[in-house]
Amino acid sequence: MSNQVILWGSLVVPWLTLFFMPKEDIKRYLPAGLVATLLCIVVTEVGITKGWWLIRETTYPLAVMPTYTYGAYPVAAMWSLKFTYGRVWLFVAAEIVMNNVLAFIIYPWLARKGIKDFDADDAGYIVFIFASVIAVIVYVFQMWQDGVFARSERTSFSGNLQPAASKPLSQENNDKANNEK
Repeated sequence: MSNQVILWGSLVVPWLTLFFMPKEDIKRYLPAGLVATLLCIVVTEVGITKGWWLIRETTYPLAVMPTYTYGAYPVAAMWSLKFTYGRVWLFVAAEIVMNNVLAFIIYPWLARKGIKDFDADDAGYIVFIFASVIAVIVYVFQMWQDGVFARSERTSFSGNLQPAASKPLSQENNDKANNEK
C-alpha cells in the first residue's frame, strides 16, 4: 500500500465513519474534536521544532501537517467521547490503551513506511504523554461545553437579580388589575 493511500485514507475514512454516529452526537462532540485537532497541530509543530520527529511525506495541499491530524485524530476523539464521556475511569482506561497503540504501534509503523521519522530515542513516550494531556484537555473542554462548570442558580445569589422595572408582571397580578377596573 502506498504512503499516499495511507495518508488520504487517514483523512477521508474517519470522517466517513461519522455516518454511523447520530446527528445529535456529532453536534455535541464536534467542538471537542476541533479542539483535539488544534492541540495536535500545536504538538506536531513543537515536535518538529524541537527535533523529536520529522514529517517525511504529506499530501499535496498540506505542506507540513500529516493528514491524520485532520482526519483520524478529531474523529477518534469524537468517538472516544461518545462511548466514554461521563464515565471518567472508562475514558482514562480507553485513552491509555489508544495512546499506547498510537505511540508504540502506529507511529513506529509510520516511521517504517517513511511517512514520519523519530529523531528522539524516547519519542514514543513523548507521543504518549502529549496524547494523554490532549485527551484530558479535550475531556475537560467537553465538560465545559456541557455546562458542568456552570454555576447553578441555587448557589448563585445574583443570577436572578433584575431591576424591578424589567420584571414582567405575573399572570395573577395582571388578573387582579383587570378585575379591579
